[in-house]
Amino acid sequence: MADEKVPLQEDNVQNPEFRFLLESLLAAYEPTLTEDLNLTNTPDKIQDPGDEPDCEAEVKLANEIFGRFWNEKVALALLPAAVREQLGPVEKWRWCFLHLRCCMIFGWLLCRGPRGIRGYSYYLKRYWMCVREVLGRPVSNPPTPAETKDFQTLVDALAIAYRPYLQDQLRQVDASAGLAHAVVAGEIDCDVESADAVDVFERMLTPEAAEALLGAEAFAAHRVDPFFWICRCWCICLIRYGCCLAKARTVRDRYRCLKLLRACIRDCFRPLTCDLTGPKACADEITIPALPGFLVPVTGTAGGSGFSHYKLEWSLNDVVYHDADFHYPPIPPGNPIQGNIPVFGGLLGYFNTTLQNPGLHYIRLTVLSVTGAQCVQKTSFELSKKDVRILGVGGYFNLSSGPTDPNAMFVETVPALCTRPLSVSEVSFGECLSVSGGAFVGGCEQKSVKRYTLDFKSGFETNCATGGWTNFWSVDYNTPAKNRFVNWRLDSSVLTSTFVDDCFVPTFVGPFCAPFTKIEPLSLLSPDCWGSRTGLCDMSGLFTLRLTVEATDGTTYCDTQRVWLDNKNICGRIRIDAVPKCADLNISQFALPPDCSVEWKLPVSGIAYDPYIDPLAPLTRPNDNFDYYSVTVTRQGGPSLQIPVPGPGGSCFYGTSRIGSCTQCPGDPGGGNVWGTLTTFDLRAVDVKCSSSLPYAVPPGFALDRGDCCVYTFSMYVRDRTFASPHHEANDSWPVKICNDLR
Repeated sequence: MADEKVPLQEDNVQNPEFRFLLESLLAAYEPTLTEDLNLTNTPDKIQDPGDEPDCEAEVKLANEIFGRFWNEKVALALLPAAVREQLGPVEKWRWCFLHLRCCMIFGWLLCRGPRGIRGYSYYLKRYWMCVREVLGRPVSNPPTPAETKDFQTLVDALAIAYRPYLQDQLRQVDASAGLAHAVVAGEIDCDVESADAVDVFERMLTPEAAEALLGAEAFAAHRVDPFFWICRCWCICLIRYGCCLAKARTVRDRYRCLKLLRACIRDCFRPLTCDLTGPKACADEITIPALPGFLVPVTGTAGGSGFSHYKLEWSLNDVVYHDADFHYPPIPPGNPIQGNIPVFGGLLGYFNTTLQNPGLHYIRLTVLSVTGAQCVQKTSFELSKKDVRILGVGGYFNLSSGPTDPNAMFVETVPALCTRPLSVSEVSFGECLSVSGGAFVGGCEQKSVKRYTLDFKSGFETNCATGGWTNFWSVDYNTPAKNRFVNWRLDSSVLTSTFVDDCFVPTFVGPFCAPFTKIEPLSLLSPDCWGSRTGLCDMSGLFTLRLTVEATDGTTYCDTQRVWLDNKNICGRIRIDAVPKCADLNISQFALPPDCSVEWKLPVSGIAYDPYIDPLAPLTRPNDNFDYYSVTVTRQGGPSLQIPVPGPGGSCFYGTSRIGSCTQCPGDPGGGNVWGTLTTFDLRAVDVKCSSSLPYAVPPGFALDRGDCCVYTFSMYVRDRTFASPHHEANDSWPVKICNDLR
């Protein structure tokens, strides 16, 4: 390996090796530049190039330029002197020497213009064919099934490696304000994204892709060569070099490309090295779309001469280490076994901390070489966990999607009833409501929860930073007794809690609240509820709840949750228009004729009305959350009979449509109480001789013998589907004395 005690000569024209490389590069370009200059002076000699780009001419030009540049002397001049001595003559690694020319050509072709994944795939095929040819295994025409499978493997790997680039571009598109600021502030210049194409290739060049590139036989033959992974690193450098030359417009640009190449190759041949630069101190978890769970990035360096692979491990005590729960590049998909790509000052992997508890953690990095040599580094950090999310309202936790989805809503399955079909609908809540979830930040010595607050805002809002919020709850951890672990709000804890006295402090001095224990005032969080009803017509509609957690270091975290609130009363009334309450009702008035085969109809009037939550919103669930009403007749001292409610699909024992209306709030139907027909009672049910003629069963003891009288109470029950202890409901009754005066 390169002797670090010997100072390196600067890469400039005073350095004989660098001068030789620069002159070789310029000589390689000279015929092409001379030809172009001559044609510039004699335009009549320019042949018509046609209307379409000539892809074969582009490849031919690349082969001419790099065929003139690449030779054994150039390859050796690129290497540090000590490395040349160790590697020996080119014949020992000729397969790599030939391969490296393909790498330069690939980089040059790839970067001559913007490339989407289709154009990238085209040049990847050219590179694959070049590599197979120099290895003495040219691709067949047409390719064999095995060759086709290998190229498909390469394109699959490209697609996976290309995805992070697209995701980054989409994030930039969605953050145009920040993008404009960065450009104006000078944080973005002409060099931005210039390395993206080669970064994609480096991510895709996994061992599986390398085998598909070389072919199974060649891969098996060369992977045991200690020079194999160094050749990979050198190839990446030459791809970057070819890419740089493709964008070069002047001699000075090509000079700079050569300097970057030399620096890149020196990194390939530096001694086996390892370093951990992160995480450090207090580390927050992050999430990324490409990987599941909560993650902590692990950064540093793992590479050098003879690099084979590296692995990461975690520990809670710096004694017992575990190698699970890491995702290594390329991301996606993330290799769960080990890191196979050298990393210099970049991402080594992601530590999946989803199942880890907050607090002190250790990370160990081990870099291994093909000779068995190892380099080991350790670091420690405090894992900061946050659980800031609203999971439930009113003890209800069924969300339509995960709690991190800002559009998630509380939903229920509304059962089929009579003619009403089964459906899944958003839920509404009312009255005194508990709010449940997590309001926790902790794990670092200098970072814990200072306070959390709950606010509401009319309408649906996902941005915590907007104005118009109204606070309705606040919990401050302003004493050591309040900041105990028993008061941490985690997972589905009740956030609407208040501090009460707690008997827990050990003491030998009375007074005692328990044996040798005294009270600590206001030191224990006890579940409570938020009185969302502030008036008959207030706090009904679509609202957003906001949870804000403030940490002791000043950072804040928030979560929002949409919720429908329904604090309007439901109207339920019943009456028998034929007779006043408690008056006598003779069956003979309705048995016309007194024939058991004919219904004896007694109309039952009433109101079964649930106001719409927001009359200006679409009249669908949950805004229209009427459930049902029912009508029951009870004989004094006897059984009850629920009577059918007629509907469009025939009779059912429940009414699923509103009847009548009442006026309570703005937007309700006007005119006060408007009555309608709830149902019709068949008085045959009260006659012993005719009760068996009904299409439904009449319980024993319900009917009257002819000549008898008894008090019967007509009752109605109506409810909605709002969760409010447990629902809004109303009852009403109308007693009458029924006399069976039939003979």
